[in-house]
Amino acid sequence: MDRFPATVRVALLLLALDALMWFAFGTVAGAGGIASIADPPALRWVMAGLAWASAAALAGLAILLGKRNRVAFYLALILLAIIAVLSIADQIGILDLVSLAVSVIPLVLLLKDRGWYLRRTDADGTQAHD
Repeated sequence: MDRFPATVRVALLLLALDALMWFAFGTVAGAGGIASIADPPALRWVMAGLAWASAAALAGLAILLGKRNRVAFYLALILLAIIAVLSIADQIGILDLVSLAVSVIPLVLLLKDRGWYLRRTDADGTQAHD
């Protein structure tokens, strides 16, 4: 029997992709590769730090969600919702739309599969009976 339903696997992969995208954005921002935030340098490093923190949080949440951690489920919903709102609060370009999609699709999939993430399991990985 497959450990993860297909939509759960897609959500986890998209969370990992989102983490990679934020890490890359932080790296480019830190290197001064984004003209709109290149000056002052403090702003550049704040943006890079926030992007790296988001990348680390998304990667960690993806791992914990794979283990069906209830707290990670709710934290992932909150973080993805914040990222989605902030994505549309800025000027919208093609990269913003891609980032928005990579945040909203797993958000929707998490909600769709909430029963899988929130189901209790025994230590051996089988479903617990109440």
